[in-house]
Amino acid sequence: MSMRGLVVALLCGLLGLGGGALVAYAVQPHTHDAGSPRPVGAVSPSVPIDVRRSPSHAPDITYPTLPPDLPLQTVHTIKNRLATWTYHVPEGWTPYAACPPAPATCKIPTDTVLKPGQVDRQRQLVFRPPGEPTLGGYLMRVAVLDNTLSNVGQMVATKIVGFEQQQAATREHFKVLKQTPYSVYFRYNALPSNRLRYNYFQWFAVPGQPNATLEMSVAGRQSDVPGLKALFNRFADNASGS
Repeated sequence: MSMRGLVVALLCGLLGLGGGALVAYAVQPHTHDAGSPRPVGAVSPSVPIDVRRSPSHAPDITYPTLPPDLPLQTVHTIKNRLATWTYHVPEGWTPYAACPPAPATCKIPTDTVLKPGQVDRQRQLVFRPPGEPTLGGYLMRVAVLDNTLSNVGQMVATKIVGFEQQQAATREHFKVLKQTPYSVYFRYNALPSNRLRYNYFQWFAVPGQPNATLEMSVAGRQSDVPGLKALFNRFADNASGS
């Protein structure tokens, strides 16, 4: 072999070794430092994932939303042998009779429109805007209580327990949104309509007395929440008992 052929053969051998090394490096497993490790989602996980569905509700009734700036210019009185309360309601709202729970009886059936002379003689009543349906809209309820034992805080606790039992059938939708020493805010699905409802309660005691003798509540749709809160707070600012 000539000297030139020997040089060419040596060069080919060296190139072959280099190429083999490169191929061997390429097929080796590698690690890369790419910052913090991140989980990779499985394409077909062997463990099922529990995806919670959004609660389903029946649609709300079609009626204008409760505005948060209603004038509370109408004044009424509600009383029993324990206390007399004066309170304010939105101007122009219609008063309806509301029978207390059984076994109590009442002379005027629930949802009967009250005459002006009947309003201040009721122990419990409901106010709604004129023309609103009796179910599914917003309202304000006022009741005087024959309560000589429970203070305001006890009334809050009792209402929570009672509401939880009442809403057992729709427990997944029931929630206590807020609780204070004198009030509680609920969210739930009303049956049988299955509509989402917001219902806020508060209790009052005559100054100097421990027992709660006035209960007030508001109820409405999710769209009414700002107006419900405003009405709830302004009622408390104006209520006066003796």
